[in-house]
Amino acid sequence: MVLTMAHRFNIKKAELLDSPDRRSFLDPDSILGKLGLEKDMVFADLGCGTGYFSIPASAILRKVYAVDVQQEMLDLLNTRIKKGKLTNIEPVLSDGNSIPLANGSADIIFMANVFHELDDKEHMLAEARRVLSDGKLVIIDWKKIEMDIGPPVSERFSPEEVISICRNNGFEPDVNTEAGPYNYMIVFSLSH
Repeated sequence: MVLTMAHRFNIKKAELLDSPDRRSFLDPDSILGKLGLEKDMVFADLGCGTGYFSIPASAILRKVYAVDVQQEMLDLLNTRIKKGKLTNIEPVLSDGNSIPLANGSADIIFMANVFHELDDKEHMLAEARRVLSDGKLVIIDWKKIEMDIGPPVSERFSPEEVISICRNNGFEPDVNTEAGPYNYMIVFSLSH
């Protein structure tokens, strides 16, 4: 499998994804507010988990594709969608080999703490290019420093490493900024 995760997030720790502690260091409303999102945009949240970013994005956007490789995560998300009576989030199960969305169907491809887990980053970026309509790729990931949370530092990528990989695969960075004390955010455009 090309897009299988090097180490998938443990479903038994799913409650951590929506914890108040996480919101204190990775605030979805603040991050989404920095992206200049407009109502008519379509947002593809890759590695959506329980909907930490998908649900707040749905309050802003016309359509959210919530993509994950773990059906159990999508089941938890579906429960939250039903509870919130949300109609513009579409959970999508990925087999890990592709982004199962149509060509040019998304304005934003969004990955939060996912990039470091991808086995074949080049293939994923080719898929992102295919799915993007000429929009933006947003990558949030763990800073490459020792800390008590997140994956081991040996599995992390610095912003410079992410930019290099993305540049080599048809993306140019527009924004490289902090996303909180533990994370960075890079916003890319398609190279033409």
